[in-house]
Amino acid sequence: MKLTLSFARLLKQLMEVQSVNYGSFQGGSRRALGQFVNDGVLDIEFVGTQQKKVSCTNTQNLIIYLHHKFEIPDLGVYISFLEKDDFERSDAVKAASNSKHRNTKVFSGFLINAYEEINCLLHGESITLKPRHGTFTFIYDYEKFRIPTDITVVGVEGHENFREIERQRYLFKNIKPLFVWRYMNSNAIADWLNLIPNQYLHFGDFDPKGIHIYGSEFRNKVGKDRCRFLIPENLESLISMYGEKELFEKQIDYLKQIDNYDYAEVSEVIATLKKLKKGLA
Repeated sequence: MKLTLSFARLLKQLMEVQSVNYGSFQGGSRRALGQFVNDGVLDIEFVGTQQKKVSCTNTQNLIIYLHHKFEIPDLGVYISFLEKDDFERSDAVKAASNSKHRNTKVFSGFLINAYEEINCLLHGESITLKPRHGTFTFIYDYEKFRIPTDITVVGVEGHENFREIERQRYLFKNIKPLFVWRYMNSNAIADWLNLIPNQYLHFGDFDPKGIHIYGSEFRNKVGKDRCRFLIPENLESLISMYGEKELFEKQIDYLKQIDNYDYAEVSEVIATLKKLKKGLA
């Protein structure tokens, strides 16, 4: 996917003012927006009962994403390049890091986070993981990455939870967790889990799509004996208080797919979603 001029201009506006009306994204820009939201770079939030806004809470994350995903080192230069009627090949190199303006996936892998030091092996050599506050560690050569067998791999869907995982410690009192986050929704985490014996715990959204992601991207690929879904004790009250009916209705088709599988470990979540007809992301 190439970024259009209209979409690039909206991204530039987001970098400057942090939020833009959802209605400003039309046609191809709205389709592109969906990818940025799914990859956790941008957010869509309701303002009042009707209006929606697109927000960028981490400008630096967006800059890195544009560089890695689309090879755009400078959005302003890229926009200027698209605005030109005549351009030279050198202009394209400056704008999109290559003369053919191609879309490539630079890395395959995943981000990791932890709030306690973990001794691991990479290419057979010992390394100690303890990301500093404000940083994550990216594992791209995951086939050569190994962790102690008593560590539980916790897959975090929400990028905000992943960023502020220290605040969620109370949820993981009985395990030694290593938190992982999918980079551009790749299959790297599931592939890595199939190379190691560790247990997997999914920290996802309590909505039909969240259950579907758990089943299709992890449980069905890794196996039910090693996978669990994080369910808080006060699940029903949380969904009742903070859940959204519109979210549930928007994702209703995912329930039909979920019902085709025997997900005993998430039966409580599914029953609660159907009962309250709300979803919590």
